[in-house]
Amino acid sequence: MVIRLFHKDTVYSPSQKIGEYTVLKIIGEGRYGICYLVCDHEKQYILKQLKKGMLKKSRAKVGYEEKILKTLKHECIPGFIKKIEQEKCYGYVLEYKEGNTFEELIFAEKHVFGREEICRIGEQVISILKYLHGSNIVHRDIRVPNTLYDGNKVSLIDFGLARWIDEKRYTVDVDFSYLGDFLLHLYYTSFEPRDNKKKTWYEELDLQQKEILFLKKLMGIEDRYKSIQDVERDFKEL
Repeated sequence: MVIRLFHKDTVYSPSQKIGEYTVLKIIGEGRYGICYLVCDHEKQYILKQLKKGMLKKSRAKVGYEEKILKTLKHECIPGFIKKIEQEKCYGYVLEYKEGNTFEELIFAEKHVFGREEICRIGEQVISILKYLHGSNIVHRDIRVPNTLYDGNKVSLIDFGLARWIDEKRYTVDVDFSYLGDFLLHLYYTSFEPRDNKKKTWYEELDLQQKEILFLKKLMGIEDRYKSIQDVERDFKEL
């Protein structure tokens, strides 16, 4: 990971302190903030430092993550711990969740996901979405970098784009599309091309017709699902 030179924000290095928290390492940097793994004595947390430029430009958008996370209580979603308000660092501390991102597992570790494992993972992601949609929240960013897996349990992170469902601009449709794309990433880990011909995913992946229809409905290629309950029902049948 490359940190830009002449960064407008203070970037903390391992062993430096942010309040009572000691920085262990930088996890990543995005448009809105910098994420650190920190510790307070022996317990680890995630500290998200919000960028000053984004705070000035769109403080309302940046604040959604804090407001939404404060309303959620789920074992697979990081809990909100506290806000950090310092001259050089504004952000918040979140519960640390074990596991690697699916991006790391797929592209760095070359992990191959079998059908049974995909089913277990899919059930957990759908269960998390059922909780979120039941809380009137749409995540809007369910991608392989934003999902953690410890070999057993899935956690959903990064609620920077999450919003309250209003059935106008913010609807559940986007979560279904992201879920379909997420599952395709898992299916493709076992894909071995037989020729160089360009094909669609439903032509080249070894999927049953029910699986293809399910994914097409998630992604809006066929009549899109209306609710997470319908998604859950059809996925269980698979």
